[in-house]
Amino acid sequence: MNNFSISSLKQLPIVMTSMSRWDGDFSSASWSLAKTFSRDQVVLYVDYPFTLLDYFRERKKKAIRLRKPALLWGKNNLKPLPEYGTYLYALTPPLMLPINWLPEGMIYGFLARWNDRRLAKSIKKGLKRLKLEDFIFFNSFNPLYLSQLPKNFKPRVIVYQSRDNIRALEPYLRKHGAGNEIKAIRNADISLATSRQLQEDLQILSKKNVAYFPNAADFNLFKSAYETKLSLPDDLQNIPSPIIGYTGNICHRQDYDLIAYICASNPEISLVLVGPRNHQGHTHIDLDKIPNLYFTGPKGIEQLPQYLAHFDLLILPFLCNEVTRSIYPLKINEYLASGKPIVATPFSEDIRSFYPLIRLENDPESFALAIKQELESDNPDKAEKRYVEASKNTWEGRVALFWKLLDQTFSL
Repeated sequence: MNNFSISSLKQLPIVMTSMSRWDGDFSSASWSLAKTFSRDQVVLYVDYPFTLLDYFRERKKKAIRLRKPALLWGKNNLKPLPEYGTYLYALTPPLMLPINWLPEGMIYGFLARWNDRRLAKSIKKGLKRLKLEDFIFFNSFNPLYLSQLPKNFKPRVIVYQSRDNIRALEPYLRKHGAGNEIKAIRNADISLATSRQLQEDLQILSKKNVAYFPNAADFNLFKSAYETKLSLPDDLQNIPSPIIGYTGNICHRQDYDLIAYICASNPEISLVLVGPRNHQGHTHIDLDKIPNLYFTGPKGIEQLPQYLAHFDLLILPFLCNEVTRSIYPLKINEYLASGKPIVATPFSEDIRSFYPLIRLENDPESFALAIKQELESDNPDKAEKRYVEASKNTWEGRVALFWKLLDQTFSL
């Protein structure tokens, strides 16, 4: 590893890849980091690539239609986003070959390298249009692409960040992603993990040092739920109080038996889930038949404080399993910034570290009872303590931590 000063690295653009797109249905750590970095340096945020198969399946969806010239002809593929960050740009790569269905071997390896060269070429063209050449490559949990860089793709620094236990996720991701993640860590100058369990697991698997780099929150955005009187969102107008809320992806992480029990044992409350519904295949419960369970659909991150401000209590009803034991949930600090009481299952070491600021209960009966007790016992002093804790976990603080970790790495 070459020795560079941190001050010189802070002048370089950051090329960030992830499995999230800048205009996705819910907030992501990679997008939040990109926005924060871009206040002081150029950030090229690379959309998660669409494959040829994605294009034909989803060509009528808005995300594809907006990107069609870039996907098919490489036109208008670089989009400045000054409304999100002073020096922030989104890059739409061209269509990739759908190869994840292939078994590990020569054919998969050959086509994966072809995809990587195509993606790297697109990134280099984007940098050239900005009259930039040298860069930091920050792979924020996208091990399906560029886990091993093409020879002519030479960043000054290579960063890999893991944000989830890919070995416990759906078969599509772990099929090639699990092995590629270990390659990415071994090829990186510095590797980061967002949870203690993930850090420990990846160090054992890769036999390399992995730094702890937890998630945070856009405190300046979410504190408005605590500090300001925000208007009631239209889709909460006819929902009776008290309102229990959840924000985020509604997916494989949730305990749907617990959600159903909460609603059945607390018929006087309304449970509102804010986020995209991706629960199909993860529960046999017909959630739409639960009378006091409501869905708002996905909301932009800028809208979430308005919802948190009008929720009486917030929940994290996650399963306790191999997937969730490696999670430092992005939303915990968003929740805390609102000052509202929080009840969660004790799914990971990281979530347990927030006790006693939040209530932790494992079984449905205790969880449902905790909701009642926390609603009754909440007070301004408790709310302020939650708010203050969130103020310590900001993306600005995480960016400062990143440069500190990088400095330590280059000083070794």
